[in-house]
Amino acid sequence: MTQPAPSATDQLATWTSGFGREYTDRNTLTLDQMDAAFGEQFGIRKTEIYRQLVGPTRLPTGRVLEVGCNIGLQLRLLEAVNPGLDFHGLEPQGYAIERARNFAPNMRFHPGTAFALPFPDASFDLVMTHGVLIHIHPNDLPKALREIVRVSRRYILSHEYFAPDTVEIPYHGKTGLLWKTDFARRYREVAADLRDIEVRYYPYSVAAGGPDLVDQVVLFEKSATP
Repeated sequence: MTQPAPSATDQLATWTSGFGREYTDRNTLTLDQMDAAFGEQFGIRKTEIYRQLVGPTRLPTGRVLEVGCNIGLQLRLLEAVNPGLDFHGLEPQGYAIERARNFAPNMRFHPGTAFALPFPDASFDLVMTHGVLIHIHPNDLPKALREIVRVSRRYILSHEYFAPDTVEIPYHGKTGLLWKTDFARRYREVAADLRDIEVRYYPYSVAAGGPDLVDQVVLFEKSATP
């Protein structure tokens, strides 16, 4: 059962404005560019992470939802290693949805926000985010995490900036748009039935923001599946 949408947040207002459109244009990369950049930075390509964590061995079939998909780049990287899935993306920015549909006409893209996912309970075998939860205000984060847990039937994959405690980071000259925290812990605070399958950490190089910038990749499984 879906939950009522909250009032618009300052962050949503920014991401659905021209600022968000500029972000989309700035981050419109090819699959090879994105995969290669990740490989150069961390020594492992994103496609290989997907293969290891949610490849055909673990998830041979099923429905996947990316929350905050932008142009669907992460979904297409996952498709490259696990093409047998049914791919869905959710995105609040209309411009990004239009571009996503052009890039991946075989996938389905839905307008909406993480605060009120327009799907019934347990609709997807895997729900994932990449660099999205970091842009949700810490006070609003539990609502989004509960929604992600609600629509997942089995797996949740989180790829976000990590910090032991919640820390705000200025983002392109703006405040109130980016926070890093221990998202694995934040998930456990709202859903005690989640089990860690794997937790990984990928530190950035000094040139790219390290050692203070680290990615946390967590694969959860709901302990009681329908």
